Amino acid sequence: MHRIAAALLALLLLAGAPALAQLPEGRIWLEHVQRDLLPLWRHPGAQGQPPGRFPTFRCNDGAPYDKARPCAELKNAPDWIRPELGREYVRMQARQVYAYAIGFHLSGDVALLRLAQAGVRDLRERARDPDSGSFASWFEAGRPQPAVGRRNAQDLAYAGLALAALYYLTHDEAMLADLVRLKDHVFARYRDERSGLVRWVALDGGEDDGSGEAKRDELVATLDQLNAYLILVTPALPEGELKTAWRRDIAALSTALVERYHDAALGRFIGTRGRPDSESPRGRHNDFGHTVKAYWMIYLGARQNGDAALERFAADGMRRTLDAAWLPRSGSWASRVLGRNELDEGKEWWIYAELDQALATLALEQGDAPERLERSWRFWLERLTDRRRGEVWGWVAPDGSVPSDALKQHHWKNGYHSLEHALVSYLAAQGLRGEPATLYFAVPEKSEDSRLRPYVFAGRIAERSGRDVDGVAVQAIRFELARGGVTR
Repeated sequence: MHRIAAALLALLLLAGAPALAQLPEGRIWLEHVQRDLLPLWRHPGAQGQPPGRFPTFRCNDGAPYDKARPCAELKNAPDWIRPELGREYVRMQARQVYAYAIGFHLSGDVALLRLAQAGVRDLRERARDPDSGSFASWFEAGRPQPAVGRRNAQDLAYAGLALAALYYLTHDEAMLADLVRLKDHVFARYRDERSGLVRWVALDGGEDDGSGEAKRDELVATLDQLNAYLILVTPALPEGELKTAWRRDIAALSTALVERYHDAALGRFIGTRGRPDSESPRGRHNDFGHTVKAYWMIYLGARQNGDAALERFAADGMRRTLDAAWLPRSGSWASRVLGRNELDEGKEWWIYAELDQALATLALEQGDAPERLERSWRFWLERLTDRRRGEVWGWVAPDGSVPSDALKQHHWKNGYHSLEHALVSYLAAQGLRGEPATLYFAVPEKSEDSRLRPYVFAGRIAERSGRDVDGVAVQAIRFELARGGVTR
């Protein structure tokens, strides 16, 4: 009987070998970061004046936007971008902090960590309201806007992303203190006690000021509290009341999201409620990206909380979404459903990244077949990436050709999604090959191993070594990634 079991295992391993053998080594993603992504963020035009005050808009060659002499791609930007060119957005500065933080995480380059810290210092000095703990949404003529309470919950979540990324890497108590104040402000002023959801804005008494903002019922107001800081930071917290409370919040927000925004019949999340087109495929945020991100966050939170039923629900939801979005002819992802039997086969960088990350998670942790990853990763590296001047394009045509209006940085696009995609891909590539992954932290040597994780994944520390780099105590940690299931 043992011989039969061994033979069956050998056959399974042989059957899975070709797919696994095609997956690139993790070093491909480390090279992608150094060769393709970081040059645009190391560019002097990215670092701001003073350093840390990162510009929201830059030209495709890396130069910052100049109103007096605009580059052609921003002068002729799409209509949804052009009116925003006078603003500097906090959410984009925070996303750039994240990009530098993950650049350090993958490379150990302390110069990147210092750029991340400079960005946070500037945000804490200029954007943080000391009385409430809130952060501004944007700057206009150097002034923080809008008033406290009129700042939307999604922007506040992404201000928290900067604090979360640095706390995850450093365990800096000052980062945590500001993040706790911001989170408490959101939960006290924005959260609806009956539904458990986070509202879009927190106008006193809930009255509308004529803008319609108070009536908006948005998936991302709640979802991005999970995505920007709760899922990443909670495992890094020391054991105690705060960690327990944040785990409860993760569970409560996840349940509220499913109850309010999940369409069980269609197997997707609805981006808004209460709008004429809320149920329409073309409605706001009704795309594969928001749906798969919601399932992914719920899956990761359920796993942290040991909720097996919710984890299965989210994993199955990711699988359905991936099946619906996959384009076998091009080996790539569609962005959304347009109508019956009609898909938008153009690529939006962040939607593509979220779909890749969901599949990488399922392949690594649930044993799902990884073959699609090999083709999808190749499309990303060969078609979405600007190999000449760095970073990835915001959108490309179905065949990967770059439209004339494609941009690499604007008031919604920065280094966040491309660096997260590289990190998740690196960890998945290493884990699926049964090889360890090395990540860099700047935590004190006494930090407990249990608070250090390979991003959002489970793993065991195989080796930990420290060294001083220009006055920074850098910890190089080699993780063995936890793998689960068998190839589907």
